[in-house]
Amino acid sequence: MSLTLYDLSVPILVRSLENLKGVLQKGEQWAKDNGKSESELLEARIVDDMKPLTFQIQTCSDTAKGILFRIGGEENTPMEDNEKSLADLYARIDATVKILRAAKKEKFSAPDTKCVVKMGPHEAEFTGIGYLQKFVIPNFFFHYATAYDILRSKGVPVGKSDYLGGKDLTTWEL
Repeated sequence: MSLTLYDLSVPILVRSLENLKGVLQKGEQWAKDNGKSESELLEARIVDDMKPLTFQIQTCSDTAKGILFRIGGEENTPMEDNEKSLADLYARIDATVKILRAAKKEKFSAPDTKCVVKMGPHEAEFTGIGYLQKFVIPNFFFHYATAYDILRSKGVPVGKSDYLGGKDLTTWEL
């Protein structure tokens, strides 16, 4: 069996987004149990010059859905980055997962197909496989880990099993 760019991206991103939603839900429950406001979590950051929790979730979403228009043969699905509540972030995660689940494996580019990624004022050209290996996977997990770390730094009782997906670690399938 040969693996495709779809196989190397969509299932792991869907699972990780679902896990991220679970981590956020634990954060929401912790905030309620400890008399913390939702906005305190949404605006939390590890240090002052870092972006807040909301940005981390938005970037996970953007990075995940970016594969579809760069190497997945689909149109871009822009999202506003205007989430103001945890419910808004859950909806964004759900929308991103829905978009990813609708992706057609056969439409994904060959691993050596070129794609261009805009990063602020810069552009980077990658092969499809290079895009996954050098940008998508590291960038997605940087922001996922940062979101997790922000919640941990506030005192939210999440652990490695929450990050990885808990009890269904060996049984989950797309």
